[in-house]
Amino acid sequence: MKVGLLTIIQKDTLIGEMVAPDWYFYPIQMADGEWVISTQEMESSEFPELNWVKTLPLVDWVGPFQPITGDTPNHFSQFFSGGTN
Repeated sequence: MKVGLLTIIQKDTLIGEMVAPDWYFYPIQMADGEWVISTQEMESSEFPELNWVKTLPLVDWVGPFQPITGDTPNHFSQFFSGGTN
């Protein structure tokens, strides 16, 4: 599946902006750290000031970003009282 590749600035610009009435852009961070939007969002953008999304480079979807969780040591706990890892 192809998705539209965003820079960080482009991602920040799209947050809270509408694709069309009652439909907002929803940038997603992929597993490789890149930010993207769907081709449906790209093709359906109705507002002229955001027409640049229609020409974003297309890349392959690599899956969503997965934050590190679980037994990962908290290296900042030494700076807070009551906890060490």
